[in-house]
Amino acid sequence: MTDSLRTEHPSSRRWTRSWGLWTLPGPALRYVIIFELLAVIAVVFACVTDVAPTTGNWRSFAVLVGAGAVHLWLTRRTEETRRDSGTGPHMDTSVVWILPAMVLLPAWMAVLSMLLLRVQLYPVARRPLYRYTFGTAGILVAALGSFAVVRLAGVDVTSAFGAREALVLALAGLTYFVINAIAIGGVIALSTPQPTWTVVVGTRRDNAMAALTVCLGALAALAIAHAWLAPLFVVPLLCALDWGALQIENLRGDARTDHKTQLLNSRGWHEQAGRELARSRRLRTTLAVAVLDLDHFKLVNDTWGHPAGDAVLRAVGRVLRETTRQGDVVGRFGGEEFVLLLPDTDLEGAAQVAERIRRGVAAMQVAATDKRGQPVVISGRTTSIGVTAATGQDLDTLLRHADAAVYEAKHGGRNQVRVADLTSELPA
Repeated sequence: MTDSLRTEHPSSRRWTRSWGLWTLPGPALRYVIIFELLAVIAVVFACVTDVAPTTGNWRSFAVLVGAGAVHLWLTRRTEETRRDSGTGPHMDTSVVWILPAMVLLPAWMAVLSMLLLRVQLYPVARRPLYRYTFGTAGILVAALGSFAVVRLAGVDVTSAFGAREALVLALAGLTYFVINAIAIGGVIALSTPQPTWTVVVGTRRDNAMAALTVCLGALAALAIAHAWLAPLFVVPLLCALDWGALQIENLRGDARTDHKTQLLNSRGWHEQAGRELARSRRLRTTLAVAVLDLDHFKLVNDTWGHPAGDAVLRAVGRVLRETTRQGDVVGRFGGEEFVLLLPDTDLEGAAQVAERIRRGVAAMQVAATDKRGQPVVISGRTTSIGVTAATGQDLDTLLRHADAAVYEAKHGGRNQVRVADLTSELPA
């Protein structure tokens, strides 16, 4: 038995050490742990000190849990699409069901209804468990803050609603909004090397959407307090709001996407590459950058016309998507120039990726039309690629050296990969 324990303990320790939580910087890690402990203490205190449920509480509980489940089921595809488009943090309209729970239910029922919603949302969220757990703790503390406002004011919106009750509801919503913003903003500030105000606090649009969901939560609380069938009207409204939020995200995506290749454009590439660079600096991992320039691309347009040139660009985009990983950042800078950022990749690995791309471009058979509209097949296209990799370097330095390697490939005869070794320039 002793031998068995000795063999299992190291594997358990290795599994624990593999948690993504430990990748956070020290200050952010301490912040997360302390905040989650605070959430547990707040939940226990609220549940122990609050009143027992009534028959009406049970009905409100069933309505909130059922309406929340229906809402999440109807919008799961929309929410998956929104969350796949970025790393977050994300505003989700399921929060609309949390504020009514804090206004209408005893503490333990309100907490339970919220946790049931979060459990249902987790498969859709597609985020590391430690991040989702902290997000849940932030919502819990914020919700209990609004719960405390309602309880201390002693209002009961089920029996009467006037100016005082409206003011208390507004204050409860504001408390939720502020505490949740502080919770999320704090961990972002502590885990980002050079945080900006927009990164920590969020954009004006993000905050406006979050405030809108809080207002809808207050309205939902009033509606359910006086008509238990109110979710029949609230759920469709939330589904429409989720769909509208997705359309806004799509419009933002259009501004970051190259329409010819469906890759990131220069703006989108720099935004996403900047996030990967911040993560690389925090974890001290190696980043690689590859710059591609299609050889004699002008001849394609001159010989067959610009539609044929566009067909070649689309084909190159397909090659890049097929030869890179999901986490690689691939974009088109304009003209015939493409750029890749490869996270957690050293110089040798990046050169291998670049060689696969070079062979893929050379093997393309592009169906297009010439200037007279006759079908043609364009083949024999080549590309020159420059590659560099480093740990701790800024993005401009990586791009500059990769671009210089491209010119070496051009002068060396084209259709080849050249590497730029930055070992001598690494910070001491």
